[in-house]
Amino acid sequence: MTTQPTALVTGAGGALAGAVIHRLVEAGWRPVLVDVGPMERLQDRYPEQLAASIDLTDEAAAHETLQRLEREAGGVDALVSLAGGFAMQGAAEVRLDDLQKQLALNLVTLVVSASAVLPGMLQRGRGTILGIAAGQAVDGGARVAPYAAAKAGVVAYLRSLDKELASKGVRGLVVYPMGTLDTPANREAMPDADPARWIDTAALAEALVQALRLGPRARLTELKVWPDPG
Repeated sequence: MTTQPTALVTGAGGALAGAVIHRLVEAGWRPVLVDVGPMERLQDRYPEQLAASIDLTDEAAAHETLQRLEREAGGVDALVSLAGGFAMQGAAEVRLDDLQKQLALNLVTLVVSASAVLPGMLQRGRGTILGIAAGQAVDGGARVAPYAAAKAGVVAYLRSLDKELASKGVRGLVVYPMGTLDTPANREAMPDADPARWIDTAALAEALVQALRLGPRARLTELKVWPDPG
């Protein structure tokens, strides 16, 4: 009898998370959901799932809640870190607070979540820590310096984690959406753009879950998903 794998999904209230959670359930995973937003929103959208409202930048409180969820779920097989944020501004306008905010939203949330579940993964000898990067983490981008720096931190952290822990059964996986995601927020923010040239969140979710499902003799460390130019 195969045990149902569990995925801890952060940023569970977001548009990408909605597609990922749906695909995880279809693929036989049990999602455990956390978000900084109101608990009622998660309960309304996902009444059958174990969930909690957490500020992942509060390390002590986040660890306590995440480890409680891990115990209730009977272990976590994958951390799917979707918590994050985006901002644009000119490089000359950037202040320390702007950088700290992007680091907190995109990198700190990942590191705090990972450090909460890694002991259990290492004890069981298996697990995946998955984080979302961006094309700007590799190539940079105009008017996104703090965001690009934070996402580059995500890449470096997960690559380092993988090099350290892969031999112990725990891997790091970086997912790069190499373009704009087709979400309601992005459509509202860019009404003149053509969303047909953006990445479908359902397609990205499919690629992400397939990466998690690779067998024990094959693994991905990095996955780039591009919009279809056709």
